[in-house]
Order: sequence, then structure tokens, then C-alpha cells
Amino acid sequence: MIKKGYVYGLGMAAALIAYFLLMKVLGLEANFYLRIFNFVILIGGVFLLFNSQIKNGKKSVTYFEGLGLGFRSTVTSVVVFIAFLAAYIYFLDPEFMAILQSSQIWGNNLDLLEVAVAILIEGIASSFVISFGMMQYFKKYTVSPNASINA
Repeated sequence: MIKKGYVYGLGMAAALIAYFLLMKVLGLEANFYLRIFNFVILIGGVFLLFNSQIKNGKKSVTYFEGLGLGFRSTVTSVVVFIAFLAAYIYFLDPEFMAILQSSQIWGNNLDLLEVAVAILIEGIASSFVISFGMMQYFKKYTVSPNASINA
């Protein structure tokens, strides 16, 4: 089950990277509000993960194991995306930092480390919200940790 969390996390990271590159090709990378779709990508990935592992899976999980699974997959995807974005800015498009600074979300005079930390904090917060929200739906498919094996 842990391995599946990382696999789905890598899939979500690939979707985030593809979306970023699509926005770059379309010239929409400066539109901050399109970043909301990143959240939608993470929600979709966690839903697919939970659907395959909890609802349709053969192995039952507890509520907190499900929360950990969602958190692990989302943080994995965010960390991979941060590594991609850092490499993209450092090697391919250093001018992208000016776009991030002009968004006025994080302030001016940013460096790459500050951007990475800000995205990591956003990603961790998103992972808690998404995992908790999804477990509210999928909790009917989990088992209680206090459930008797013979029951």
C-alpha cells in the first residue's frame, strides 16, 4: 500500500508538470488563478488512489492509514514538482522568477529557495485538506482499528 502512494504521487507530479508546461506553451503561466487547477489535479489523484486502494482494494485499511496514504502521495507529487520547477527556473527559464515575483502572492525579491519552501508549505497544507476531505467519503470502506478479527 505504501508503494502505491508513491506511484500515484509520481503520477500526480507528472500531471502537475504537464499542466505547467501546457500553461507555458499557451502563454498563460502569468495567470495566478489558473494555479487553482493544481489543487484539482491533486484531488483527482488522491481520489483515484483511494478508489483503487480502499474502495476496490482487497486489503482493508484504517482511517488513519488512509490519511497517511493520501498525505504521502500528495507530498511526493509536490516534492517532485518542486524539483522540476527548480530545475526549470535554474536551467531553462530564469526569467520565470520575475513572473512569480510579479504575482505579489509571496512578495518581491524572492530567491529559488523561498519559492520552493512556499510551494512545499502550500503542498503540505493541500495534502492535509485533500486527504481529510477524501477520507470523509471513503471512511465507509475502512475498518475500525478496534474491530474484532473474529467479528
